[in-house]
Amino acid sequence: MSRVAERSVGEVSSYRRAIVSPRDSVEYVRRIMRDYGYRLVAVVDSSGRILGVIGRAEVLMVSSTKSEALASHIMREPLIKLSEDQRVGDAIRLMLEVDEWYAPVTDRGFYKTFFGLEDVIEWALRSDRDRRILEDVSLENIMTVNPVVISLDDGVDRAWRLMMKHRYAGIPVVNNRGALVGIITQYDLLKKGYARPHLEAERGPGKVPKVRIAMTRPCTYLHPWSKALEAAIIMVTRNIGRIPVVESSKTRRIVGIVDREDIVKLLITYTP
Repeated sequence: MSRVAERSVGEVSSYRRAIVSPRDSVEYVRRIMRDYGYRLVAVVDSSGRILGVIGRAEVLMVSSTKSEALASHIMREPLIKLSEDQRVGDAIRLMLEVDEWYAPVTDRGFYKTFFGLEDVIEWALRSDRDRRILEDVSLENIMTVNPVVISLDDGVDRAWRLMMKHRYAGIPVVNNRGALVGIITQYDLLKKGYARPHLEAERGPGKVPKVRIAMTRPCTYLHPWSKALEAAIIMVTRNIGRIPVVESSKTRRIVGIVDREDIVKLLITYTP
């Protein structure tokens, strides 16, 4: 087992002051998530007690015309809450059971910070033992094969539906030859101002923005033989959640995708 799995959540967590008031507008929440890159914010009352959380998906679900919408209207109950003294290995297992990459850390109901999968990866990269685990395993052993992809000329409404269906925060984009050309993420939709992108199709034929306009390009990619260590370093240094895996730099045909969950699962389950 990795060293990081044996540490406490409090030791590994980075401090994140990602909080809003229940009476803050959704537009304000949207703005700070866009400007600071927050994936999740905590809604807290004046005493600091946590009331709920808001993710990018919740913000994107609100029409930009509903300017009166407040944080309290779209917040949801956290699926789990952690304490600072919980063991990282146990916390990660709880998070993966409910398919969450972030969980609020609380003390008697008061918000302390968020614990995220990237905290585990960042800590592991500073541990010689954990770096050796990441150096020892190739991506072909941990990646998801045959991932969902989307075309350049698909509308952003289809990208949104796929994200919601599969609970993905990003989807690789391919051209008509099936070669990787970019990636479209919830953050791209947020940054471009696409509120309620699942309803953009109501604008009528030819008026739905195309994926090619909203996506991020060029797209970082790795190969099946690349090591998990390389993926972990890229994820931390570039704040990337998932990396497409291609068969070769020449064809850029996607054969898999690796995300933070894959790296963290490796760290807490690895047996030499």
